[in-house]
Amino acid sequence: MLEKQTDPTSPMHWRGDMQADYMYTNGVAGDRFFRHLMEKDTFLATKCKKCGKVLFPARLYCEDCFQEISESDWLEVPATGTVRVFTVATINAHGKKMEEPKIIALIDIDKTDGALLGIIKTKDLKRDFCGVKVKAVFKPKEKREGTLKDILYFEEKI
Repeated sequence: MLEKQTDPTSPMHWRGDMQADYMYTNGVAGDRFFRHLMEKDTFLATKCKKCGKVLFPARLYCEDCFQEISESDWLEVPATGTVRVFTVATINAHGKKMEEPKIIALIDIDKTDGALLGIIKTKDLKRDFCGVKVKAVFKPKEKREGTLKDILYFEEKI
């Protein structure tokens, strides 16, 4: 890449391989959320005092009104929710056909205004999961690492 770019909207082309390693930190809110996930079978959210929105995942500022969230506005919420939308995944991230298809759903987390993507464990791939109540199934506490991978899957809440 020897040419000087002066127009940021001009397209660029790179020939060959380029390695890019990125290290993203969880930040203060994410760190607290994931530490809680390692120890408990519940989630953490934050509530905005100004607009009343319950933010999930937890945040330090309200995304709607930009109100700062104080220490007293953190709350524990159940690891349950309702499926908003879902799809049946048959191809993995590498473009290969999966041995067993998976249901991937956007789940509205109970008692919050937020949602989370998750896998629904089921054998019934033809079922309509919209509106189904689900609960998170976690790794055993001694095997948790403080990531979303600590949630193994969601199952129907009975």
